[in-house]
Amino acid sequence: MKKFLIAGSSLAAVAAAGSAGAVDVTLGGSIDMGVEFGLGKDKDDLAVGDAYNNISLSLAAAGTTDAGMKFGGSFTLGTAAELEFNAYKDDDVKHLVKMTVAGATDIEAAAYNVSGGQMVSAKNIVGVKINSDWMSVGDTQTGHALELDGVEASNVCKVAGIGEGRGAVYARLNAAGTASTPGNDVASDDAYLPAGLLISGRVLLTVMGTRVDPDTGLTSPQPIRAKPGGVDRMVRHTVDGAVSETVIANKTVPIADADADKVYIGPFMEVKLQSSSTKMVVGAVCVEGVEGSETNYFMDVASKVLTSSDASIFIEGGFGKITLQTGGYAGGVSAIGSAGDQADLDVDGLGVIVEGVGLIGGSPFIAFDLSDKSNPSDLDILTGGTMDFGGLSAAVDVMVNSGDVVEILDWDLGLSYAMGDMNVAFAYDSDNDWGLSASMAVAGFAVVATFASDDAGDHEKSGITYAVNASTSLNGFGLSMGVDQDMKPTVGLSKSMGGLSIYAGYDAADKGGKVGATLSF
Repeated sequence: MKKFLIAGSSLAAVAAAGSAGAVDVTLGGSIDMGVEFGLGKDKDDLAVGDAYNNISLSLAAAGTTDAGMKFGGSFTLGTAAELEFNAYKDDDVKHLVKMTVAGATDIEAAAYNVSGGQMVSAKNIVGVKINSDWMSVGDTQTGHALELDGVEASNVCKVAGIGEGRGAVYARLNAAGTASTPGNDVASDDAYLPAGLLISGRVLLTVMGTRVDPDTGLTSPQPIRAKPGGVDRMVRHTVDGAVSETVIANKTVPIADADADKVYIGPFMEVKLQSSSTKMVVGAVCVEGVEGSETNYFMDVASKVLTSSDASIFIEGGFGKITLQTGGYAGGVSAIGSAGDQADLDVDGLGVIVEGVGLIGGSPFIAFDLSDKSNPSDLDILTGGTMDFGGLSAAVDVMVNSGDVVEILDWDLGLSYAMGDMNVAFAYDSDNDWGLSASMAVAGFAVVATFASDDAGDHEKSGITYAVNASTSLNGFGLSMGVDQDMKPTVGLSKSMGGLSIYAGYDAADKGGKVGATLSF
């Protein structure tokens, strides 16, 4: 179940008493209201978008015992206009509702031993095996209702090139998935395919080649092979048993069979490479959906509902600190861009974090997640620590599994150095991503610059990303400006009047911004 967090921005402390062992309660929250604006798609004029309002309330309590041990806890309440929920599974069928009812309240029996025929008293029987399942008094009976249909990631394909021999024949499908109109040629001999949707609906896309029989000289289509050379290529679409073909001239298209939802055609198609450059190509390219992906279900509620998040309880003493929390734990390494976020603990049940007190400025920790599916022999454990050497700090996070603590699953490494108003930080992780950030005060502005690089995998862009942001404040007015690697600027302006802040901002990358006000208490 997704957790919602809308954090408060200021707190008002209320002291319970002034004696040792007293509990200090901190209450705070915020009300944020505004409206979005921006440039709509294919429009040149500014348009007013959705209005929004968010309300949050934060509550924290902390105290100290007579022996000097610290304790406390906190949680956040907020509003949400959309809820995400998990479906109940019954034999891999998803249902919206689970129903339960108390089981039997008694056992009636007339039973006799197989050997000797002696009667077994009903009061001595506590359960009976029926249909391979043990049934007992008090067992809860469970049923499910309102079956859900999931939404799977779709496969979308593009075919481009010159039609040869015969045009591409297609038939539009109706809601039942059958052809509602006769087939139509969309390309004549030696003509480029027209741009548009070839077919919509579940189709089997097979990229074919032309095979020449060495004995007879006859040609026949065959599945394509990834080899160079100028051989005619064919794309075959199969829908409800009807076959249509499109021949791509003199191109080798190394692509496997793909079960596609939609197939688009055109004379050419544009592809983007890892270097961010683009090329015009012909052939066939499919974007495949993720196998085994789960559908997330949402509800658009008529009025906002109250949600709670990030509840935590801690105990701190000479032994260190123990924290129980519902939220995730990132360890000691601060992420920079996409670097330093591999060894993070995602908490589904109850997160347990134990932080110790080490030598020479060291602070070791160990964290793990206890959920309803926890198995002591299969727990993901996040461990590591931080070291402080004056202005230089180092941190390392390591993710292992309790089944084999010798094997390291993921790791993060972080370094930082602070000197006066300047701070420099570096992060590196097991995915070969690195990030560098620097901050300092220049002419009254607080300037922060970040540089990051991804070790791109298949079909992912590579290269350095960066962002530079500068902010300043004067007499309650705040100004912030920034720019990223695509030279897309961001600008923000705010005015603070005690607990009330009025703000406006624009992000060129999102082609939009916000105007609103926040009341904090």
